[in-house]
Amino acid sequence: MPIDRPASVTVATLALVVSLQPAAAREARCVAMDVPVVRVDAAPSPYSDFCDTNADACDLTGNPIVEWSPRLHALLARINNEVNSEVTFIPDWENSGLEEIWSFPVDCTGDCEDYALEKRQRLVEAGLPSASLTIAIAFHEVQLFPHAVLLAETTSGTFVLDNLYDEILCWDAVPYFFTRRERPDGQWTRFQWP
Repeated sequence: MPIDRPASVTVATLALVVSLQPAAAREARCVAMDVPVVRVDAAPSPYSDFCDTNADACDLTGNPIVEWSPRLHALLARINNEVNSEVTFIPDWENSGLEEIWSFPVDCTGDCEDYALEKRQRLVEAGLPSASLTIAIAFHEVQLFPHAVLLAETTSGTFVLDNLYDEILCWDAVPYFFTRRERPDGQWTRFQWP
């Protein structure tokens, strides 16, 4: 025979259970990226060069916004952590002798855009629509170095997959000024600096 419990105990118990779940199991909330747009440009030339030889990796198709779920968040976190732990950061000039070249990681080495490209490839292989996974270019707010990250556009906002952070963060929680973002149509949005 079931035991009747007061509603307050049930609610308190439920609140405790929810608070003990891992962060990925609870619903994450961000907002969609919203930065003033200056204009729409062609892709940066190093990215265009990459796309010339890796057309499938640059073909952004499917739904540009994916339904958020704890399972999606766990997938994003897993892929972000895997690539961050498998790839060693080495700047392009040390790896290839060139100032800037976009590629998939070579011999488990690469720089920030190489991490982003690898993460997108793995997430697409896992079933996510490529149009929901765009690359953005930013500058660090304090150290002012240029940086590339992968953005996942979801019904719960824009999440950042970054080689500098193992956790999945909201776009407005990272210390960056976003300057450009890839669009599913192949163009890039250029943002206004603060």
